Amino acid sequence: MWVTKASGKMEKYNPTKIKRTCIRAGASREDADQIVKQVSARVKNGTSTQEILYMTLALLKKKVPSVGLKYDLKGAIMRIGPAGFVFEEMIAQILQEHGYTAKVHSMIKGGSGVIHEIDVIAGKSVSSQSGIESNIKYYSIECKYHNSPGIYTGLKDVLYTYARFLDLQDGFKKGYGPRFDQPWLITNTKFSPDVKQYAVAKGMRLLSWDYPRGESLPELIEAKKLYPITMLKNLDSNTQGNLAKANIIFCKTLIETKVEKLNQKTGISIRKLNEFIEEARRIIQ
Repeated sequence: MWVTKASGKMEKYNPTKIKRTCIRAGASREDADQIVKQVSARVKNGTSTQEILYMTLALLKKKVPSVGLKYDLKGAIMRIGPAGFVFEEMIAQILQEHGYTAKVHSMIKGGSGVIHEIDVIAGKSVSSQSGIESNIKYYSIECKYHNSPGIYTGLKDVLYTYARFLDLQDGFKKGYGPRFDQPWLITNTKFSPDVKQYAVAKGMRLLSWDYPRGESLPELIEAKKLYPITMLKNLDSNTQGNLAKANIIFCKTLIETKVEKLNQKTGISIRKLNEFIEEARRIIQ
């Protein structure tokens, strides 16, 4: 049986993927097996992977509500843009949680004289072979956000990112801006194979939904429990906008901020905020 991917390509239906994802999200093996059985009974030739996701998510929410919400991490990130959040700000805060300094939207002059807007500038101390932290490495980061899972970040994006990095290096030599040690390209979807090939050849770092293995975007999020507030099921668009203006991106931040301060920043009632905070706790736990 064949299913349709978000890109429009066909692939063989693989129920093991559903089970693996359910277990990774925290469901028991027994619950995962039951979900796979129910989903498989509904899947037909041509069913889209998005439909399979919705079916799986609906069943997960019935069995274990908090697990179902975690499964929807990809969808929650897709909803960040329309909710009024800035993907670059989300990336900056994720990097900060992982020990980087990070600043968004800096304007820096390149060697050509062109002014570049850098989505994120990140820095981190690098340890020497003796284990002692030595110099700080700085990274110029380009962020490519897509609100559809079928859109790949392609070769033109990685070519642009590297060309801009070279111009920034020339700008540093002329005294126009800071030194950058490596260019990064980050997306919330996936990279095409030629992007990965080019990045390896040029010494660039890539970060996407499934790359690199062990340090992909969802793995960085999971490691620090940085679940976006768009995972909260009862958020309306007005509330999302108010939270975005207050720069409340993660459930973790929602929990750690005093409810009275949240009320002042967002204008959302304390009763409603307490409901969101309780739901956020369930997601994180």
